[in-house]
Amino acid sequence: MLNAFSCFFGRMGSGKKEDPMAFLDEYAAVMNRHTGLKVYNGFKLGRTGLSIDAGFGSGMLLWLEDGQYCFDEEERGKVRKCGFFSSPSVELTQKVMVNYTVSLLRHSLGLPVLGVPTKADELPSGWVLQETPTWSYVALDGPHGEHLEFVASGARYCVALAWLYDMTPSELLNAYMIPDGGPLLRQWLGRPYLR
Repeated sequence: MLNAFSCFFGRMGSGKKEDPMAFLDEYAAVMNRHTGLKVYNGFKLGRTGLSIDAGFGSGMLLWLEDGQYCFDEEERGKVRKCGFFSSPSVELTQKVMVNYTVSLLRHSLGLPVLGVPTKADELPSGWVLQETPTWSYVALDGPHGEHLEFVASGARYCVALAWLYDMTPSELLNAYMIPDGGPLLRQWLGRPYLR
């Protein structure tokens, strides 16, 4: 089964690391193939969003709004302005989307739930989370000058980005399809995050 996944990702991921928007086709193909969700990549057709239809009027969206890539759940067909996470970086927003939806994929594959650290006191050494007085988070700063800009409503949406900073969204999705998270996620699996 893992060999089939490796072949699938070998075909999907080859030559696409240069274009972060190409990952959305890969994500849609994986989710449509392995889960009961219907994922539609509107960016490919010049629209400004990717929709994840979970059925019964619920779903999630990744969209472009005022120069920010936003992600959120739909509630009664509506999403809040800027979502619960937004960033000028499509790759950061894609990583949040993968982390947020991967439990559905792992469940469909019959794999145990796996999650990266999500609490502020679980940040890797040297990383600092910037919080505003209005209880939103606006950036992560790393020990080697890394600066990730975003707006998030909760630490759990952005703390994981410090752990996943050097991975592409495609590598992250691929790693989550391996039962134990694979070598890319070993940096935090030393203390297993089976949830």
